[in-house]
Amino acid sequence: MKLVICSRKDPASLNIASHLLTMGSFEKRSLGDYTFHVEKDFAIVEIDERLIYADRIDERLSKFFEFDEILFASRHSSKDGRKIFTAHVSGNVGESTYGGLPKSLAKPSPITMKNFVLALKKRMNRIPDFEFTLEATHHGPSEISKPSAFYEIGSSEEEWENGEAGEIVAEAIFEAIRDPRREWKIAVGVGGTHYVPRQTEIILETPFTFGHNFAKYTFENLDIEILKKAIELSEAEFLIYDDKSTNARVKSLFEKLSGIKILKAKDAKKLRLD
Repeated sequence: MKLVICSRKDPASLNIASHLLTMGSFEKRSLGDYTFHVEKDFAIVEIDERLIYADRIDERLSKFFEFDEILFASRHSSKDGRKIFTAHVSGNVGESTYGGLPKSLAKPSPITMKNFVLALKKRMNRIPDFEFTLEATHHGPSEISKPSAFYEIGSSEEEWENGEAGEIVAEAIFEAIRDPRREWKIAVGVGGTHYVPRQTEIILETPFTFGHNFAKYTFENLDIEILKKAIELSEAEFLIYDDKSTNARVKSLFEKLSGIKILKAKDAKKLRLD
């Protein structure tokens, strides 16, 4: 059972949830301080706190309801005001400015995230002024032990409340949950800007998907312990790095890794989707 978590403080979250609720026959249950909407394959829960500060929400909700994965339906905020859909895993490579703990990573759900991305890709023609991008690992909650990822609408209130955008994200979540493919190749990504353009191309066009992604602005805090933890939590078989933006110190860390295949992004892009 997968659980979609939405925050009552987040207009994009409520937008996505309102459309999801039209896509099944949900039973409403009030359990503790939470309102659950339960369907055959998944459930939606409303919480009062902001999602980025919802550390250990899996432990708290597990007291009332059994589930094995979390999908955070969320807003994306940025000063550039881009009209975008984003997906990413949460955690902090360095300080914990926006939720979570320092140098702590949530457990990713790379398979569902890949299925979401491909379901979203099929619908992008309905809203041509939007684009999709992955984001690097950032913000809380980091203290999540069940597989999870964020699925977001950005970047301002106008987009958060856009009905078509909310419907498209809801449909993509619904398809990712209801019709999952599981044969994807899981990687940890290294390099690039916050919007990890090489990794975005790879998840859209190849059989690879990603757990954690580390942008170059995190490199001063990126060490072998964080890399090993990211690989373990992501259950990754590959590490894919953007050669031009990955410095020599970080590349030297790859030599200390075992049991994982190291690929340059340009080589990973050669393997195409069927």
